[in-house]
Amino acid sequence: MKKLFFLMAIMSLYLFNYGWSWEAKYLSKINIAEGALYQSASFVVLENGDLLFTDIRDKKAQLKIFNEDGQVIRAWGQLGPGPEEFGGLGFPDYQKPYLAVSDAGKHRIHIFEKLSNYEFKKIAEILAWEQNGNIKIYDKNILITGVAISSEGKKYLVFMRGFSGRNTRYLLPVEYTYGHHSKGEYEKVNNEVSGIYSLSFIDVCEDFAYHVSDVRLKVAKINLRSEKIEFFGQEPENFRRVVLNKKLREDLLRAPEIVEEIMTKNSFVGGIFADRDFVGVIYLNREKKISETLYYAPYLQVYDRTGKLLYEQPLTPFYSEERIVPLYYQKDNRLLYLCSIIYGVEHPKYVIYKYQIKT
Repeated sequence: MKKLFFLMAIMSLYLFNYGWSWEAKYLSKINIAEGALYQSASFVVLENGDLLFTDIRDKKAQLKIFNEDGQVIRAWGQLGPGPEEFGGLGFPDYQKPYLAVSDAGKHRIHIFEKLSNYEFKKIAEILAWEQNGNIKIYDKNILITGVAISSEGKKYLVFMRGFSGRNTRYLLPVEYTYGHHSKGEYEKVNNEVSGIYSLSFIDVCEDFAYHVSDVRLKVAKINLRSEKIEFFGQEPENFRRVVLNKKLREDLLRAPEIVEEIMTKNSFVGGIFADRDFVGVIYLNREKKISETLYYAPYLQVYDRTGKLLYEQPLTPFYSEERIVPLYYQKDNRLLYLCSIIYGVEHPKYVIYKYQIKT
């Protein structure tokens, strides 16, 4: 009887993780040339596999393109107040032929059209002073994360503006941040994570946008035509959700070093990406130890578009010092690129890990 039970358990695990034939297969890594990036928060991948990074601290080159050997092949974009200069570039998105880049200093999003030979022609810019997270291009619109207030005084976490800068559509109310329709539940979770700088991530595929907070593994699925919102997400056993009691929140004010302890004891969502037939969510645990240093190790969950969990796996051999994982998913080729950041004495080390999503 025990043998039969054991066999059934093994078969169930097989059907859950392997019967669907899903896999994120590690292919290779790209070491970005040492010292080539001063400080970057994000990147995109061009059609030929070259990588375009923003570099918020480089006064002479806010945009940099690297080949698959990690070498700079083009760099441009002066930092400054002038009309052709940038105020500090942050989050980019690229959906052929358009490149959109957020500008923290000028509170704008610049929109370019890709020409030949790594040339980008600026075609528009929109005011986006509310933006404080990543952005996505959708049908000549920009999906933006931040906090925007409608004319009725209602706060939204995700909103959308056209390339013209007009016609703002408000999509995800702030009280839906953590994956609930209830304002009371939002306030409860908000109190539990108070003191931790919280982030959110979005991606878009066809007519659906997907949003997730870094402190709760609950995805908001937004129909961009009907504006209907649904939620899904399943926290696995090794996901340790952040819940700070009153004493711990008070200790944070007196001893900021407690943050490091919280980062180690809890799990965080690190990113989201979507395709026509699935949604991938990445979460991280600070558990990989090298010498005396702990690094974040990522795990992948794959859901179908109805929200059913299909597959889970660790994303080895990736590790990083950051709980945010800059990523780019190339839908045409089903290639997932993750950026590891390791801080050195003089400058950070950036390494891109490349995975093939197999179905």
